[in-house]
Amino acid sequence: MNTGDATLERILEAVTPIPLPPADFPPSQIVKDTPREELLARIHANAEKAGIELTDEHQEVIDWLLDFYTYCCESRAPVYTDLRAYQRYLDCIKDPSCHDELEGKRTSTCRYGQLSAGQATSAYRVFRILLKAFADKGGKKRLYRLFPYGPIFTIHLLAELPRLRNDVDPHFGTAY
Repeated sequence: MNTGDATLERILEAVTPIPLPPADFPPSQIVKDTPREELLARIHANAEKAGIELTDEHQEVIDWLLDFYTYCCESRAPVYTDLRAYQRYLDCIKDPSCHDELEGKRTSTCRYGQLSAGQATSAYRVFRILLKAFADKGGKKRLYRLFPYGPIFTIHLLAELPRLRNDVDPHFGTAY
C-alpha cells in the first residue's frame, strides 16, 4: 500500500491490516469472543512492533472502543426500525427516559446508543459515537492528536480486527 507517508508506511509494514469483509466478521463479535487480556496484549505487541508508544490517554480510548463493541453492539437484529429511533439511541445521553429495552433499566454502558452488528461495521457510525463520548475531553482534536491516522483505523490495526467500511478514504483524505 503506497500512502506517500513514511511513518504510515513503516507502521503498515510492521502491522498488516486485516482485509476481511467486516460484515462477515463484525468486530463487535470478535471483541466479545476474545478475552480482553488477549486483545490488549495483541495491541501492545503490535504497537511496539510499529514503534507506537501507548500512553494512558491512548489506553482510555482503546478501552472505550473495546467496551463499546462488547456492551453496545448487538449480535442480533436491532431493536429500532427507523432513522428517528436510531437518532434517539445516539442521543441517549440527553434523553431522560433512556432505558435498556431488554432489561428495562437505565444503563450506563450504552449511554450513546446501541448499534446492530451490521451497523457497527461502518466506520462513520462508530466514529460519531466515539466523538460524542470524548467531546468533553478534547473531542476530535484530542483523538487525532493521539491517533494521527484515525483512532478507529489505528486501534483496529493494532488489535488485528477487520477493517471497517470506509475507515480510510484516500480520495478525500478522511481516516476514522
